[in-house]
Amino acid sequence: MYSERTLASLSPEQICAFIVERLKAALPGMPLEPGADEPYRLTLSHPETGELVLNLGNLVQEVRGAAPHAAERLVDSFVTLAQRAVAPPSVDLKKVYPGLRHCAFRGASHSLAPDALMGDGPGDLISVVLSDEGGGVATLSEAIVRSAGQDVEKVLLAAEQNFVDLLPNAYGEIGENGSVLSMGVHGYDWLGTSLMFVPSLISNVMEQQGWDRVLLAAPNRETIDLINASERGAVEKMERWMKDRLAGPRTQSDMVFTYQRNATEYRKSHLMIGNALVTLN
Repeated sequence: MYSERTLASLSPEQICAFIVERLKAALPGMPLEPGADEPYRLTLSHPETGELVLNLGNLVQEVRGAAPHAAERLVDSFVTLAQRAVAPPSVDLKKVYPGLRHCAFRGASHSLAPDALMGDGPGDLISVVLSDEGGGVATLSEAIVRSAGQDVEKVLLAAEQNFVDLLPNAYGEIGENGSVLSMGVHGYDWLGTSLMFVPSLISNVMEQQGWDRVLLAAPNRETIDLINASERGAVEKMERWMKDRLAGPRTQSDMVFTYQRNATEYRKSHLMIGNALVTLN
């Protein structure tokens, strides 16, 4: 067992190996197959719940950046979530929410099951239904919902209402650079990008700031990020912001949208390619 002080200082490969050993100890007899081309992705096979894909990449990055006392707690939470994922399914209608994830999560080779409850989202994002599992978040599929004795339509309606009930906890704050305004949900950092489901709330914040049009991005799950499109150097400032945010864990969208106050849709206007924010035609 590595000490809390040394865990965060290990190489990514060593941290990954440590996590795999913890998973094997917590899930005895459960086959864990690392991906041939993606060593940070493990496929866990279960006779009842089927295959579960575990993405260790984000966790490894978070552990490396964590304070010494927090690194092993991150691993503990992840292992607990994996144990819950292979337990008999249960769905609490009071703990489901709508989420947005990058379209790369679509498909059996990634983190979403083929029958995941998902739909189209803005740009390169897809909508999913998330279950708050306490120590982490699970993405729900039709099979899980039905195995838990729930109705898919009721789950979708509950997720929408639960998120509406959270909106009083939404916040907006200007970052240290004095230009980018970040919006999120207090206590639910994994739901920040879901605020894109509520353009009226974004419009209210824009009105308070005196902004008619913004560049809007969702580079990771915690927040959506806005900058006044009329501000001098707005594109360059958003480019620097995107580079910084996409370098962290829990990345989401590479796109930047242009949003007009009181509109109902977001227009795809820019895309991060490498370190450059490129204008779309």
